[in-house]
Formats: sequence, structure tokens, C-alpha cells
Amino acid sequence: MKIKPHILFLVLGLFYYSNCFSQYIDTACVGEKNVRYKVTLNTGSSYNWLVTGGTIVNGQGTNDIGVDWGTTAGVFQISVTESNAAKCVGDETIAKVLIEDKPIVSITGPDSICKDQKFTLQSFGATNYTWSNGNGGNAIFEVATSTMNYFVIGTNLACASDTAFKKVTVVPKPNPVFTANPPIDWIKNEEVIFSTNDTSIRKWVWEINSENMGINKPSFGHVFENIGFYQVVLSAYNSFNCVDTFSISRYVYNRLNFYVPTAFTPNNDNLNDIFEPIGANYKSYYMQIYDHLGGLVYQGTDIGWDGNYNGYQASSGNYTYIITITGLNGSKKAVDGNIMLVR
Repeated sequence: MKIKPHILFLVLGLFYYSNCFSQYIDTACVGEKNVRYKVTLNTGSSYNWLVTGGTIVNGQGTNDIGVDWGTTAGVFQISVTESNAAKCVGDETIAKVLIEDKPIVSITGPDSICKDQKFTLQSFGATNYTWSNGNGGNAIFEVATSTMNYFVIGTNLACASDTAFKKVTVVPKPNPVFTANPPIDWIKNEEVIFSTNDTSIRKWVWEINSENMGINKPSFGHVFENIGFYQVVLSAYNSFNCVDTFSISRYVYNRLNFYVPTAFTPNNDNLNDIFEPIGANYKSYYMQIYDHLGGLVYQGTDIGWDGNYNGYQASSGNYTYIITITGLNGSKKAVDGNIMLVR
């Protein structure tokens, strides 16, 4: 009795037993050359192969053939029939091969971006990706620091790779830094001038305490009609529509009122007996009194001079004072002058 042969496909290190039904045994690429397919070898047998979508270039009649795949992607069939030494012909064994195109990879994302802005580059056309920064996945997330040339290598499983390139140009942001005049002593009902000098700015948006002032120019003046805390913000835009912001925060105070008399009479008549300044809208003052020889005869904080020195009455005459005033905002201001002591 003669026995028909049975075939095992051996592809990519795997063994497939086929009982006349088809199965996927390989993935190859369009245009790939001399791809090897084999079945179990039985001594004395011959093998007849049929391939769709490709051309058998060597090995017909043996258990091992080479196939050049064509230019069309798809699922194609390989079949083989074995005739053994006894001339018995076995059942046709059928398998399927997936032929994939080489990927055509592209990158989408901005061509230009403002400095320090976040952006995304995304790739299409392949299954797996490797970016120029070493990351995988179909997208990368970057922060614009300098102009860069990016690339991504895309592959479809075993197929050849394709590389896409993209240049992202980083454009500068405007410089929104502005000055205030006066810089620190903002006084109620007095004008403060705000100005910036970056010539790249094309649009200015000024805000005071989140209120848009409706002013589109590099400088403007503002009178603060109430005391309190204020924040002035400039949002500056350049010709690339890049934006940056800068702010100054200050407290607006009432105007300092400070009067220093020119003479006093410490004669215990309860009239003008103490030399002291009179004022409002300040925190404190520190006063020093000097005689005509430059000797210090008095010093004190927030306390006037009663005309005595070391327990004795100072003599009548001209004295010099230096008063350091601490304002409500902590700033210091010194005033000096002459005072006449009259007894």
C-alpha cells in the first residue's frame, strides 16, 4: 500500500502542519527579493510550488524556494504539492503571506513657534516610530528653545523604513519690560508714567488690576484716585504674534505732609515749648539736633526736643537739625534745616 505524503511549512523558525487549509505564515514587504519558504524534506520527494503576487526565482522542485515579491501590497497565496519516491501525490498545502507597502511617513506640526512655547509634532504613515530625540510613539511634545531640524523613522513591522523631516523655526518673543516714573513713590492724585522701548512690539495691551485700559501704545500716564494696592500689566505682541507679559505692583499712598517749625521757646509757658515736626501720612521720624560747633545735643525717634542737653538748659541760639522720615511705604526721606532756640 502506498501512503500519501503530508507537509509541514517551516517559516521564520515556526512549524505549521497543514491539512489542506490555509494560514498566514509570513509578512513580507513590497519588492522584497529572494524571500525563503520551505517545507519538511522527505528523501526522494519532489515539490511543485505555486505563488500568487510574486515570482519563484529559485528552488522549484525542491522543498526550499526563493520568491521575489512584486509591487502590489495584499494577501497572497503559496501552495505546494509533494510527490514522494513512490510517485504518490499528496494533498495541496496552502498558506498565505501578507505583503505590506513600505511606509510613507509624514510629520505634521508648526513650521514656526514662539520661544518657550509648547508644541506637538505628530507622525503618520507607519506602525512604529523612532524620533530624532530617541522617543518612540507617533507624537512628541517639545518646548521651543531654538530652531531645530526634527526627523522620524517609521516602519511597518518587517518592512523597510521611511524617514520624514521637519524644520521648526523658533521666533523671538517681544520684551515687555516697562518702567514707571516715579518708580516707587506712587501718590494719590498724582500721575505715574509707564513706558516701554522695545521696537519689535506691534501691539500693547495695558491692564490695571485686571481692567483693560484700552490703550495700544508704548507709554501712557495714569492718575490713581484712591489709595491701595495696584498691579499694572503689559501684554506685548510682536509681528509674529508672539506674546509676553510684564507687571509692576505698588501701593498708592496719600501725599506726605510734614512741617518743621523754624523756632521754639522752651520757657515752660506751654506755648511752643517743644521743637517737633508736624505732619501726616508717614510712619515715623528720627531727629538729630546739632549746635553751632557741630556737637550732637539731641537725638530721638518720634519725640521732640525740649531744649535741654545733659540735664541743663541749652542756650539760646541757632541749631541745625536732620530729620529722617520713614514713609508709609517704608521709603526714607531726609530733611535738614535750622531752628532758633529762644528763651
